[in-house]
Amino acid sequence: MRLRGIVAALCVASAFYAVAQTPMEIQPVKELKPTGTLATCSYKPTEKEAPFLALVNDKEKTNDSAFGGNYTIHGKTGIYVAWFGIVRGITSPAQPGGEVTLLVQHHFFDGLTDCHIMLVAKSGDGDFLAHLQVDPARIPALALVRIYGKVTGEKARVPEVAVEYIRVWPWLTFTFTDLAGEDHSNPRWQKYSSVKPTDRIYVPYPNENYYLNVLGDPADFGLNLRPQ
Repeated sequence: MRLRGIVAALCVASAFYAVAQTPMEIQPVKELKPTGTLATCSYKPTEKEAPFLALVNDKEKTNDSAFGGNYTIHGKTGIYVAWFGIVRGITSPAQPGGEVTLLVQHHFFDGLTDCHIMLVAKSGDGDFLAHLQVDPARIPALALVRIYGKVTGEKARVPEVAVEYIRVWPWLTFTFTDLAGEDHSNPRWQKYSSVKPTDRIYVPYPNENYYLNVLGDPADFGLNLRPQ
């Protein structure tokens, strides 16, 4: 009887996440060894990611305001976007086959990155919601993600995106640049950071303490955290 119960539970779990999974790739974590030199590269999509990037118009392939631009994530309903951000909240589906909702803090991106590690701006334009169908346990809280999909609407200055593809960078696979435009991020997140807005933030070879200082403790984020 006990074995039958375990099998039944596994079947329920499989059904919960087997329906129409959103394509997702997770950047592998590898040891970063300083070489004494740093280089800048253009962003390179994976083979699986490239068809989704091709759907993004040229104005949306980068979204930055560091050099006189004026990019905003607001007023984009109906537009296909490719936004970077930090996962602050994860809401599981209410029923099998339902959508997972991510609460994401947007970060600007100018199209360039360090060649050895993913690089985004420390500033951004606020929060957005991403709706997709995946196992939420595969997306760590405070991971960096790039979300591809169409903006379906916006409520209380929080855009919502129907996700067609997601790429995930866990800790130790990304860092932040100080070369960034004016920050319009939700001030809610600053209280979890020990880094002041005026502090230099770029570290080419980050360790765990870097993310704890910049982003906060993952234990404070994740499950069922909602916009506010």
